[in-house]
Amino acid sequence: MKTYRGSCFCGAVRFEAEGDLALGTMRCNCRFCRKMRYWEMRLPDPSRFRLTHGTELLVETPRRREDGVDMHHMFCGHCGTRLWTEGDLAEMGGRFVMVCVSALDDVPEAELIAAPVFYADGAHDAWWNPAPESRHL
Repeated sequence: MKTYRGSCFCGAVRFEAEGDLALGTMRCNCRFCRKMRYWEMRLPDPSRFRLTHGTELLVETPRRREDGVDMHHMFCGHCGTRLWTEGDLAEMGGRFVMVCVSALDDVPEAELIAAPVFYADGAHDAWWNPAPESRHL
C-alpha cells in the first residue's frame, strides 16, 4: 500500500489515503458520476482514510436512504472539488471509502496511465457488474 495525499483545487481541504492505484480504479455510468466525470480508487481499508485539514469546509450530498443505498459524496464547500465517496452497502462488502483519483496530488502520470479501470453499472445500482457501454465514461 502507498500513502496518497489529496486535496481540493483551492487547497483548503486535504486528506491522506492508503491504497494502490495498481490494484484498480473505477468509473461509473450512473447519472451523478457521469456529470462529475468520476474516477475513483477504493481503499482496501476504509479506516486508512484521514482528513488532515478543512473539516469545516466539507459539504456532502444527502444520503440515499429511501431506496436502501447508503452512499454520499464529499466536496470542498469553497471551490466545489469532489473529494471522496463513502457509504455502507452489503453488495460492495459493507463500509467503504473511495477517493477521487483527480483529487490525488503528485501522482506520477505513468502511475495514472497504468491504473486498471473497472467500468461499473451504477446506472442500475449494480456497481459490482460491468457497465454495458463505457466509451463515454
